Amino acid sequence: MDRRSEAPSTVRESGELTEFERNRQTFTDDPYRPDYHFVPPGGLLHDPNGALYWNGRYHLFYQFWPPDVSADRTWSEAMHWGHAVSDDLVHWQDLPIALSPDGGPEDGCFSGQALVEGDRAVLMYFGTEAGNCIATATGPFLTEIEKSDANPVIPLDESAPYEVFDPCIWRADGNYCSLSGWKVDRRTTEFLFESSDLTEWEYRGPIVQDGFYTDPDEDGAVPNFFALDGKHVLLFFSHTRGPQYYVGDYDSDAGVFEIETHGRLNYGPITHSNLHAPSVLREGDRRVAFFNVVEGIDDWGEQPGEGWAGVISLPRDLSVVDGELRLAPVDELETLRTDHWRVESVSLPANNEWVAPRDGGRSFELRAEIDVGDARVVDLSVLRSPDGGDATTVSYWAATDSLGIDIGQTDGRSDALGRPPETGSVTLDDEEHLDLRVFVDKSIVEVFANGRETLTTRVYPDPENTGIALSAHRGTARLESLDIWDMENIWVH
Repeated sequence: MDRRSEAPSTVRESGELTEFERNRQTFTDDPYRPDYHFVPPGGLLHDPNGALYWNGRYHLFYQFWPPDVSADRTWSEAMHWGHAVSDDLVHWQDLPIALSPDGGPEDGCFSGQALVEGDRAVLMYFGTEAGNCIATATGPFLTEIEKSDANPVIPLDESAPYEVFDPCIWRADGNYCSLSGWKVDRRTTEFLFESSDLTEWEYRGPIVQDGFYTDPDEDGAVPNFFALDGKHVLLFFSHTRGPQYYVGDYDSDAGVFEIETHGRLNYGPITHSNLHAPSVLREGDRRVAFFNVVEGIDDWGEQPGEGWAGVISLPRDLSVVDGELRLAPVDELETLRTDHWRVESVSLPANNEWVAPRDGGRSFELRAEIDVGDARVVDLSVLRSPDGGDATTVSYWAATDSLGIDIGQTDGRSDALGRPPETGSVTLDDEEHLDLRVFVDKSIVEVFANGRETLTTRVYPDPENTGIALSAHRGTARLESLDIWDMENIWVH
């Protein structure tokens, strides 16, 4: 959905946008470049940042090593903020780079979040070798961006009782509030700051310091703090264990967050293509989260592979149910569905594979309702090779109430990293069927199970691997229904 014609001439005629569009055309035939996930227009994408809803449009900023920035730079020096806009959360339009380290005290622009405020958005980010910084974005597409002359507004200070890193920002009781997350004494810690003017910031103390739910040496990077469904949620990222959350109550007067529950959103090694840092936008009472899903190849983090690297997860609606944070693919994704086919009532005898009568392709949405019966294990395979020797397999182990995803042999790329299956927890109630919603998009697979669990991974199968199959083991099961939709390419206008 191209709304560039409505943008100011300085945006429409940007040389950056011409280059970005040329790059997107160049990468059209890349067998591992997703069709309906957000990917960078060349270069390397890292954390999503500053997701926001403003003036009827959705904006996504993201940590970005642009394709024209020298490969001789270090990671901390190369990072900018990319910028894209959408009318519907699924079709995206590139905008010019939002933040560059040029003209500021920072070496590079690392992660942060955004606050919508009247006719502007306030961007708060970590400037490497400097501290936490402020910029304001105005104009009809938020492309007129000005850094604060006071940057860094929260400078690095080795003697301080706090750490300065990827911040979030919100407003409460007439003041601006910010969290900076890291660790103290091997405990996950979030440090609270307040300001009346975005320039002078007062340190109030740790809002939370946890050594019970998290492992020793887990940090609390990239915090997102927000109210949802009568509770407060702190969604953050640990560099050792990935994204996780606390649900609880917040006393703003005392500056204390009381944790009631904790959960993890990653169940495998971070460095081998799993869910990464979050950014949450606010649209009224709605909260929508984006994550990046890092590459599962040898040179991730060093240079963009094949001219580009990095994928943003599908946008996920957030809710709090019985103290747990639930994530569901946004309803807007259904507008991408095209060709549909369905299979009903298929018996799955023990230790026999049922192969679907049609291939799924490489970019599709799948929904399967399965009566697990007395089977101990049920497997759903996608991206299956013609001979069945390789596939990405979603498994449900009934005896242990576990859901896992195994990427198979990933025969399509020699530099693809092997990794163990990622396994989370799904407990089915009496008579409840297994309800799987699976999004496959070239090199990313996202699984949502029964509205309670989600698993995400990157995978690099041979391009000929397009089959779908199911099987039951140590007992029988039944496939009640299987729906497959082809998905529209979001970059084709």
